[in-house]
Amino acid sequence: MSNEIKSDTQQQEEAPAAASLQKQAIERERSNLKEHGLLKVLLSFLGSMELAISLFVIIAIASIIGTILQQNQDYNTYIVKFGPFWFEVFRSMELFDIYSSWWFVLLLGFLLVSTATCIYRYTPTIIREWRQFRLKVSSKSLKLMHSSGSWNTKNSPDEAAEFIKEKLRNGGYQSRQKNEQGVITIAAKKGAVNRLGYLFTHGAIIIICLSALYDGNFNLKLREVAGQLKPETRDLFASQVPDISRLKADENHAFRGNASIPEGNTTGLVFLQMRNGYLVQELPFTISLNEFRIEHYDSGMPKSFESDVVIEDKETGEKISKTVEVNHPLIYKDFAIYQASFEDGGSIMDIQAWPMAVPDNAGSAEAAEAFKITPFKQVIGESKVIKTPAGDYKLELAEFKISNVQPNPKAGTGENEHKFKNMGPSLTFRIRDSSGQAQEFINYLNPSTQEGRFFFLSGVRSTAAEPFRYLFIPADDDISLKRFFDFRALLGNPVEMQRIAEKTAAMSLQSAGVPDAKMIAQMAIVMQKLAELFNQGGFDRVLNDINDNVPEDKQKDVSDSYFKVLQTILGTVYLEVLQGEGVDIENSITLAQEQYYDDMVNTMGVVSNYKAPFFLQVKSFEHKEASGFQITKAPGKDLVYLGCILLCVGIVLMFYVAHKRIWIIITPAVESESGSRLIAAGSGDRHQNEFAMEFKAFSQLLDKHFMEEKS
Repeated sequence: MSNEIKSDTQQQEEAPAAASLQKQAIERERSNLKEHGLLKVLLSFLGSMELAISLFVIIAIASIIGTILQQNQDYNTYIVKFGPFWFEVFRSMELFDIYSSWWFVLLLGFLLVSTATCIYRYTPTIIREWRQFRLKVSSKSLKLMHSSGSWNTKNSPDEAAEFIKEKLRNGGYQSRQKNEQGVITIAAKKGAVNRLGYLFTHGAIIIICLSALYDGNFNLKLREVAGQLKPETRDLFASQVPDISRLKADENHAFRGNASIPEGNTTGLVFLQMRNGYLVQELPFTISLNEFRIEHYDSGMPKSFESDVVIEDKETGEKISKTVEVNHPLIYKDFAIYQASFEDGGSIMDIQAWPMAVPDNAGSAEAAEAFKITPFKQVIGESKVIKTPAGDYKLELAEFKISNVQPNPKAGTGENEHKFKNMGPSLTFRIRDSSGQAQEFINYLNPSTQEGRFFFLSGVRSTAAEPFRYLFIPADDDISLKRFFDFRALLGNPVEMQRIAEKTAAMSLQSAGVPDAKMIAQMAIVMQKLAELFNQGGFDRVLNDINDNVPEDKQKDVSDSYFKVLQTILGTVYLEVLQGEGVDIENSITLAQEQYYDDMVNTMGVVSNYKAPFFLQVKSFEHKEASGFQITKAPGKDLVYLGCILLCVGIVLMFYVAHKRIWIIITPAVESESGSRLIAAGSGDRHQNEFAMEFKAFSQLLDKHFMEEKS
């Protein structure tokens, strides 16, 4: 009783001292919080799982956008594809150059700092966990574990400990032993290397981010902001690009550029696309294209293409000859040269221009000369001024394709088993008027079959955003355009049309029994006028003229009469064209020639919508290929490979290697008994069922040993 009272008294005396110590501790904690609180909060934020996941999600979304949306294209391409409104929205967000945008670089920087902070904060704990065996355990805590058991043995604690450590060692466990007052504690573990998985994965992220920042062209943007660089937006030859838009070979440590080299040509430059402009990057070597080869499938689709090139070092003069194939780049020093594309290398077109526009003075004698344009030659990529009675026009040859593969609507019907068909060569060009407005055209050199008949196709559109609208011009007996344009030229020749109209009027009225010279003259004037209107705008032009000049109540009757007269004069003109070809119009007109007349008249009815001063026909061509190369310099790529290896190793360690621990406490038997008593338990940080089976096997091993011992 006295001891209890004494204890209470001591507690009362010691209470003020304890309170004083606690107060001092609180003051020290507050002082430390003031000194280090902001740093701790900052480290906690940067190393938080929430920030890392958020950054990963945003970067993943941005990368998906950058993969779907083709990067670093000409701004006009994006305007055509998305329209002016969405183009401005996407441009303001820098979606056309995501991987070099300030916000993407900032995200990578944040992710790098966040990952480094995680490593800084948790590395000491990981190393401590890796090295620590946790020998401080109690029998009570072991009994509470899911995998546990107890045994009695006649062996002494030391003998039992040696046996158990040997079995654990055979199972791949490392163990440590502690002996306190005869009680032996054994702590064993294996798979602790999985703790390195955390360091490997986080280290891999840091390495990949560093390589991405190093290989990006963000440094070019910084130089642009500083006024040291300015992307060129004009369409100039490489030699004309000013120095502020050029980069020396040693000025840019990483880049990705493009070069197009015609056969037989050499270049030592690549073009780097930057938003709406470009930079010229000089190379420390030159590339010469000796030969370009391409193979096609039966459908006409490209099967493979490759280039024979010669690389010459500008400094040493060393030359190497190699073949660059798709998916097989040429590696030269720190540069990778990829076979990326192919295009026209300056093919020479032998062109015949057939006039289409009917001048305002179509009824004059000079109009006949409007249908004469001397054939000429022109190179793809060049422009030429064509003089016509409707004014001067600039002809720009944009692209020549040797083959055009399109879906075949007849595939599977037995007529053609191919899903695609080759339309043959095509020429894409623009015709620009004096105000600068241009129409784009695409003409196919080979005629296409429509309902068993041949037609020459020509597409037209006002802007690149529109689909092509096609004009079908029938091919004559020689599969040419001559008959069509001879017919059109004859309609536009006032002298010949007057003769034909007078002859046709005389024949028509005489057959009707009205051989009046005055009536014949009037009829000839009407015929010639109707033919002129039809030549200008087809049947619609004739109908509009009737609506403008004839009272409404008489328009139907006049229309019927006029169209009969028009059909008569058109038929006579067609017979004149056939007769000029040497056809015996009295006896040998074929059904095909009759069908041609119907097709030609139908085409003439819509030809005014073509809106071109002339029609281009490629008579022959000299094809020249150009090979498109993508040349990259990415010194950080090796770091990316290292980061990917570390990432894979780290993921394997984290998810497929389990950290397992087993504890055994061996206590001596009580004085009245001999031997010792064992309590064993264990746990694993993952794959619990697997560890439970392993611990069960370990327990069965102990059961068997102790049963043999008793026997």
